[in-house]
Amino acid sequence: MKSGTYVIDFNKDFNDLLKSDGGAERLNIAFQSAWNAYTYDNMDVFYIDVEKLTLITKTTSIASFESHTVELSNGSHASYLKNNFSPRSIIEEKLNYVDEMRKEIKRQLEGYSNFEKIKQVHDWLIQNVEYDVNLVAEEPYSILGPLTEGKAVCEGYARTFKYIMDELEIPCVLVSGEGTNSSGETESHAWNYVELNGKWYAVDVTWDDPVIIGNGTLSNETKYKNFLKGSTTFFTNHLEDGYLSDNSIKFEFPELNKEDY
Repeated sequence: MKSGTYVIDFNKDFNDLLKSDGGAERLNIAFQSAWNAYTYDNMDVFYIDVEKLTLITKTTSIASFESHTVELSNGSHASYLKNNFSPRSIIEEKLNYVDEMRKEIKRQLEGYSNFEKIKQVHDWLIQNVEYDVNLVAEEPYSILGPLTEGKAVCEGYARTFKYIMDELEIPCVLVSGEGTNSSGETESHAWNYVELNGKWYAVDVTWDDPVIIGNGTLSNETKYKNFLKGSTTFFTNHLEDGYLSDNSIKFEFPELNKEDY
């Protein structure tokens, strides 16, 4: 799909579904849900513009018989790549760069326990990435913001944390929902759940890396306020939402351990 024009041909796989009542709507919901799941599992698919990725249904009628074929393609668009990721060589260059970066992190963490690996990655992101308050980065929502520009919003932090955890073979998921900040304001937010010793805990790197005004320093209390937290603590100001977008099925996230690590 890095070409931006590759066609996924489902042929008549959905023919029976599309002949049934409400079949077209169910197919659209399934497509949106599948895309959500794919992008929540694969942090390196940053180059596709989903608004250009088109699900096309073609209907052929002969007498009273109808036949439906389906394909996923760029449709009427020149490609389904984001404008800043063409030609393909740009994608390969970015992918190679971030992949080598996380491999180097893995090499430096050899011999560490899983707890220390999680902590070191959490701390490394806080030290090397700053919240992109004014959205000046080109890719603040993807792994490129933190790893190539040093700037990100919550989704960029969370995607990068998972991207590195995947390389370390530590189970980790991207979670979206709402967060209520210290000012009492509720906003859309993203964070992670990570598995440690058979139990799941929450990690919110973004909120552990607050914007500090003036010459203040980040205290350990603030730095680890959202690190390896259980549901009793974490759900006081975070609310997960399994509906990753409109017109999709509800996803279930791993159940957090009640107590903090």
